[in-house]
Amino acid sequence: MKKVFVDTSALVAFFDRKDFYHIDSVRLFEKIKKEKIKILITDYIFDECVTTILSRVGHNNAVRAGEFILSSKIIEMIWLDESIKFKSWDFFKIHSDKEFSFTDCTSFVLMKEMKIREYFAFDDDFKQVGFEGLF
Repeated sequence: MKKVFVDTSALVAFFDRKDFYHIDSVRLFEKIKKEKIKILITDYIFDECVTTILSRVGHNNAVRAGEFILSSKIIEMIWLDESIKFKSWDFFKIHSDKEFSFTDCTSFVLMKEMKIREYFAFDDDFKQVGFEGLF
């Protein structure tokens, strides 16, 4: 089964109808479902997603998004371990020329370790590191 890493921006756009990328996100998630692609996220992405939705569209929507993610059969949540966090910290430190968040760095390191090449996000941070966008 094909696997793709999904970033916060894609999830937030899906759940926030006022997000600039909402329609694109819905279309791509439909494609993912149709093609039976497995979605990978981390606990850090889950945290960012729920927190961002809370601040944009309120608690009820944040809870709905969280429940959807946690109960989804196509989303696999990976809980980051200490090793990934330390490798991510090293990655973060050496990329002072970029504005990658620490969460982005955890995603990059995990994807490299799991040999995941494709991502779904609405920014070019993943592309800058050499990953391929799903769209």
